[in-house]
Amino acid sequence: MHQEGNMLTLIGEGQNNTSQPMRLRYELLTSRQGKAGTSRNAQSGNVTLAPNQKAALSQTSINISPSDHYQIHLRLFDSQDHVVAHDSLQQ
Repeated sequence: MHQEGNMLTLIGEGQNNTSQPMRLRYELLTSRQGKAGTSRNAQSGNVTLAPNQKAALSQTSINISPSDHYQIHLRLFDSQDHVVAHDSLQQ
């Protein structure tokens, strides 16, 4: 995450800590609520990570004000659609 002025840039990353390649599906969900209204963004995709590989999966930017509230959720799913990793941020 990087903030410059009112622009917040988010990069969803995944890492395979196993000794086998891992095929994953990811979702990066953002929601912002403020005086200017509400915005939502959803990004998803599939990726195969090599053993011990770390990779950027998705990137998005949102314009925020000090009074805004936002939520960010990154989830990684295995081939059986089970959540194998989750991270979130709320302000």
